Amino acid sequence: MKLDMKWIALLALVIQNSGLAIMMRFTIVAANENERYMASSAVLNAELMKLIISIVCCYLFDAGRSLESFNSLIKVELSNSSDWFKLMIPSILYTLQNSLQYFSMTMLSAPVFQVLYQMKIITTALFSVLILSKRIGIFQWLAIVALAGGVALVQLSQLKDSKSKENSFSGLISVLLSCLTSGFAGVYFEMVLKSSKASIWIRNIQLAAIGIVFSIIACYYRDKEDIIEKGFLFGYDHLVWSVIILQAAGGMIVAVVVKYADNVLKGFATSISIILSCLVSSFLLNDVNFNLAFCTGAIVVLAAVFAYSYSPPTFSILGFNASQLGTKVLST
Repeated sequence: MKLDMKWIALLALVIQNSGLAIMMRFTIVAANENERYMASSAVLNAELMKLIISIVCCYLFDAGRSLESFNSLIKVELSNSSDWFKLMIPSILYTLQNSLQYFSMTMLSAPVFQVLYQMKIITTALFSVLILSKRIGIFQWLAIVALAGGVALVQLSQLKDSKSKENSFSGLISVLLSCLTSGFAGVYFEMVLKSSKASIWIRNIQLAAIGIVFSIIACYYRDKEDIIEKGFLFGYDHLVWSVIILQAAGGMIVAVVVKYADNVLKGFATSISIILSCLVSSFLLNDVNFNLAFCTGAIVVLAAVFAYSYSPPTFSILGFNASQLGTKVLST
């Protein structure tokens, strides 16, 4: 029986989304703070892995497994200095986003983080309107309002004491900043892709190369002394490497999902990953306050993700043509 690439891509997205959140949280809370790996080194290793994955995909899909075509393609596409400057902005923002995710996971449980992280739909939509002049249908705007309300409920559901309030607020700010960087970088990257003929794999090679440079700078300024004293790979084990691999593969998996599946199925996969994170995180870490507010907020968020992904028939109200936003999110 021939496997459908669409379902393989969606399964990979569910595993990546839920696995990254759960494993990242577990590697952070399971280790003593003095024995914990350095987030800056993990971000750098993720960028290095992204570069390797992008080069392999470029060789396989763009060059048709021809070394001669691959060398010619690299020389032509990577020689334009203006493209490198254009991609500096999204690359820096993606690197910052990855760092913010590690900080968020020290403050929030995996399910709460995943629910709050759906705010990237709001930021992506707003930046698409402002930068790309895209029009969002009434149905999508209602979904965005519902999503904001659901996120607020989930956030309020985790406020038990002064410490949890402090952690919850810090985590919320971190996730919000991460969603802002993700939304702007994704829309800006889409604009760059549409303005040139270069493939997504070529552009990801450039993004990763720039990200490596800025990740090295971050390692130097944030953890220089610890790296010299303890070593660059201090605190690493198979779970930490799994987190790095999942983080590096995230953008590639989303790109494949965008190609082979539709937004409704992508929203379905996101919903499944959130539910799976809730179940696994509750069993392994017991760090989620499952109350009425959390369950209600999570259901509202899941419904809003579905509603935003749904493509209603185009209609006209007082001369306004309602249309849906089709933004491609190329990185997590």
